[in-house]
Amino acid sequence: MLAPRFVLVSMALGLSSSSGLAEPVSSSLTIERVATVENMGRMAVNPATGEIAFGRTGPGASDAFAVRVLGADWNLREVGAPIRDPDAVVWDMDGSFGPAGSILVGSFKGLFAVTPSGGVHQFAWRGEDLANPEDMVMGDDGSLYYADYTLGRVMRLSMHGSFAELMDKPGVNRVAIDANGHVEAVDVAGLLSTAGLAPQGRFSEIAFGDGSALWGDDRYVFDSDAGSLLRLLGDGSSEVLATGFFDELAERPDRLVAQIGFMPSGEMVVSVPDTGAVYTLVPAPGAATLAGLGAVLAVKRKR
Repeated sequence: MLAPRFVLVSMALGLSSSSGLAEPVSSSLTIERVATVENMGRMAVNPATGEIAFGRTGPGASDAFAVRVLGADWNLREVGAPIRDPDAVVWDMDGSFGPAGSILVGSFKGLFAVTPSGGVHQFAWRGEDLANPEDMVMGDDGSLYYADYTLGRVMRLSMHGSFAELMDKPGVNRVAIDANGHVEAVDVAGLLSTAGLAPQGRFSEIAFGDGSALWGDDRYVFDSDAGSLLRLLGDGSSEVLATGFFDELAERPDRLVAQIGFMPSGEMVVSVPDTGAVYTLVPAPGAATLAGLGAVLAVKRKR
């Protein structure tokens, strides 16, 4: 299930001689394909260890699958018992809903915690405030924020077990929160809910930078028409960071979807469910920092 690793340098032609597959290209980023994960659901990066958890897609909502984790050695393993429809995942580093370091899983049956020891327990059940969480993030306040597609709402579940509606947005399936508690969301039509300026377009992902000198607090989105990774700028414009994430497919899906996360080593992670590809991205040597600090930054890969 894991593909050989290879590096795609800045301004490459987009075709790897080692794989025979067209791959994404960038004028400012070095892109490395590190793994291929089949039947990929949502992705979540452990901010301490860099492990990457994946939910699972399947033929139907009644199917049960174990959550999978891509380790620092790029080997994939299953953790915990199978859960029905385990779409959304997020790491609970502070132990708000399970032991610290648990993986929280969103299912149409409710919310589950997969503990570091491999145990699975349910901590919230389907009801008027919880139906089908498609995406989840943890806030600095210890609360769980989720985009509930069936309810058409963005919800918050506090560590004390109380639910609160934050946004009424039919078809919502992506959610992100910044360090100040500002929440943004995307729906299946590709519309971005934001209090700030944003370019026109259809998006399939929204993520805030990790606050580092490299990525800053900028917003990063995936263009669901062009298949491009974009950084949204404060004046309402956008910057294309990388393209070609779907070039290896013989036929493109109607809606191009990719996922964005950040490694503790400083790398951005982009995963593409339709191809199973998992990439790491860093500024190419000599490229200006994306965070706009006016310096030249590069990250030494920790392999």
